[in-house]
Parts: sequence; structure tokens; C-alpha cells
Amino acid sequence: MKASKTAVFSLGTVFSLSATVFQQPVAELSHVLGRKPAFLFVLAMFFAGSVVAAMAKDMITLLVGRAMQGFACGGSVLAAIILTDLIELKDRATWLAYQNGIQALGLTWLFWINLPAIVVSAVGLGLLLGFDRPNETYWESMAKVDWIGMLIFIPSAVAVLVPFAMAGIIFQWASLSAFVPLVLGIFGLTCLGVHQKYIAKRPMFRARLFTKPVTVYSFIGQAVFGICLNMIFYYLVVYWSGVRGYDEIITGLCLLPETITIPLAAVVCGLVMRRTDRIRVAMLVGWPLTTLSIGLLWYMDAQTPLGVLLLINGLVGLGAGIIVSAMNVTLLASTKKADNGHAIAMGIMFKSTGMSLGVAIGTAVFTARMDSLLDAGADTELVAESFMRMLHGVKDDPAVQEIIVSTLRILWLICCGLALVAGVLCVSCRYPGFHDNDEHLPEHTQRLEGVGPGGKQQQ
Repeated sequence: MKASKTAVFSLGTVFSLSATVFQQPVAELSHVLGRKPAFLFVLAMFFAGSVVAAMAKDMITLLVGRAMQGFACGGSVLAAIILTDLIELKDRATWLAYQNGIQALGLTWLFWINLPAIVVSAVGLGLLLGFDRPNETYWESMAKVDWIGMLIFIPSAVAVLVPFAMAGIIFQWASLSAFVPLVLGIFGLTCLGVHQKYIAKRPMFRARLFTKPVTVYSFIGQAVFGICLNMIFYYLVVYWSGVRGYDEIITGLCLLPETITIPLAAVVCGLVMRRTDRIRVAMLVGWPLTTLSIGLLWYMDAQTPLGVLLLINGLVGLGAGIIVSAMNVTLLASTKKADNGHAIAMGIMFKSTGMSLGVAIGTAVFTARMDSLLDAGADTELVAESFMRMLHGVKDDPAVQEIIVSTLRILWLICCGLALVAGVLCVSCRYPGFHDNDEHLPEHTQRLEGVGPGGKQQQ
């Protein structure tokens, strides 16, 4: 299938937008209908999306398949929610770290390859997964879903995120294509806030999650983490390819310092927090280390020794792994047990939103700075293609390398500044200890330890 660079970019955009927007609605459905039916529905959507994408003969069909897969990816938030259901708070730190580690491996699954894994997962979940089963009928439960809130949130969130995701690539920032959806999206989210506070009987967004500074700052930290993570990963590829002149395989290997240290640091941090019962210490170590190591990215240029580069990038991953583990546990420890699922889902949504913004901010800054190399008046798609071709030919052009390095330094400074602000907020809070309160599960639900093949509860 032939596709332009813009079409290829759209494949990633529609996937990330779908994953970000549908996280909270899927989580809300699981709170009302139960974890198992929600998770099985997500797996069914991923199966269908993989089939549609694999059989696609044109770009529109492929985009539909990717959107369905993005929806299922957003539904993967249920894995974290189920961990909060089944595991006590002290152990959640470690288990969530393991989950983050698996996600950080970044394995790329190609459509048909997904299907056997989905089938095995669905069978295992159907037979073994315990979940919060509503005591009333599904029709009674469905009536309690905040459908109006969802109908306002989904298009409003898409309208806000689309300009950030596509401006500078598909269309210019200074255009109606960027301005109109952004304004409409902000208006829609404002209406959503009014609806959630004054109208909704069972609001999808729990206002009590935002009553404690430690929880709010952790949400902010998750967003900053997402911004910095995506911006750094995206533009480290530009550095290794455009400045150092490495091919795709070597560039991928050069990203290993982050992809290895993030999951390892998250697991170790979870184990240490479990043993010491101290969350704030992890924040006091993680945020300064993250801020300092991102600042050291400033010294990455064409002459920096490879060993120094790997050390700096390893420190970035180490700090990032510590803070993501600490923030996840903070969200659980600072909220009531009945709200833990809502809190972890909200945190993941903030992180996903930040990841979308990270790409957008990086693209806007990088495009503006590269105007001296590319024809600013050309068609956006041609500019993007010209830049991708240019990356393969700048190894012997010190002037172009220097411009790329100076542009990347601006991005590193932005990430460093954001990390500094978020770090100051997070370390200034008073943190709770690892206590698992005695509250019961949300109203109208009951805990099942497991459901066997015959549908009988297993004690």
C-alpha cells in the first residue's frame, strides 16, 4: 500500500488520540458493569481492529483499524485498575512497576500476530479473572452510566487534542483548522465541568479526586512525565540519526539506556517503597535526578563521547522510572480505597494526554527552528518529506548538525523546566504512608476472588 508521509503520520495520530480519549470512558464502564465484561469487550475490539488493519486495502480502512486498536489500547487502563482491586496497597507498588516495565519494552505487534495472544488472554480472563460484579441487572447498571458526560467529553477531548497533534504537520498553527476545533473543544470541556459538578447524578470525573494537593500534584506530574517522555524519545531519534548519522538499527540500540533503566528503576523503586513505607523519599530522589539528567542532554553534540551519551541517557531513564513508580503509588495512597480505580485511571489519562502534547510541543518548536533549512512556504507534506530525507544526508554537514543540536537544546530546556516545576510541586507535599483502609468496594458491587469454568465462585 502506497502512502504519503502525512498518511503514515495520521496512522500514529489516530491511534494515540483514540487511546487517550477512550481511557476514562472505558474505566467508567468497568466501574459500573464490572471489570471482566469491560476487559473482554476491549479485547474483542483489539481483535477486530487487528483484523480490519491486516485486511485493509486502502488507507481509510487502515485508519479505522488503527482507531479500533487505539480504543483497545486506551482500555488497557483496566489492567492497572484490576491490580488495584486484587492487591493490597503495599504490593501494588511492585505490581504496577512490573506492568510499567512490560509496557516500557515497547514491543511492536503487527496485526495478525496479535490474534493468538488476544485469544489466549480472553480465554484466561474469562475463566480466571475476578471482578466487581453489579448486584443489579446490566440494564439497571447501564442506566447509571454518565452517558451525557461521555458524549460531551469524547468530542471535546478530540477537538482539543487534534490541533496539538496535527498542527505543524497536517496544517499550520495559524489557521482555522487549528483554531476552530481548539476553541470548540475548550468550550465543550467547560460545559463538561458544569455538568459534572451540578447536573450529573453519578459523574464520570470524581471531584473528590482533586481535593488533596498531593493527588493534584501527582496528576500534574503524570502529565509532565508524558510530555517529557515522548518529546525526549521522539527527538533522541533525530539526534542519533541526524547528528551522529546512525542507521535505524543502531539508533534503536542507542535508546536502550532509557528503555532498560525505566522499567528496572520502577521495579526497584516499588520494592524499596514497599519495604521502607516511604513515598516522599522516592520523589526527593527521582525528580532532582530526572531534572538534572535532562539538563545534561544539553551537552549532547556531534563530538560527545559515546560512553558519556549512554551514561546521561541512562540517568534519564533511572530518574523517570523512579518518579513514575512513586506517582502511581501516591495516587493510590492519597485516595480512598473505593476511589483507587478512578484515581489510577485519571493518572494514566493525564500521562497519555501529556504524551500527545509532548509530540505537539516538540514538533512546533523543531519546525519553527528548522525554517532556515527548509522552504517555509512549501506544502507541509513536502517539508516533512524533505526533512526526513535530509536526516540521512547531514552526517558530513557540520553546519546542519549544529542547527539540529541547537534546536534540540531548546527542547531539552523545555523538558528540564517542566520537570523542575513538577518536581518542586511534588516534593513540597506531605505524603501518606502505605495504609490500606477498611472501606468496602464501590456501592452495588461485590468482590469475587475468581470464577471457574463452571461460573462458580472460587474461594
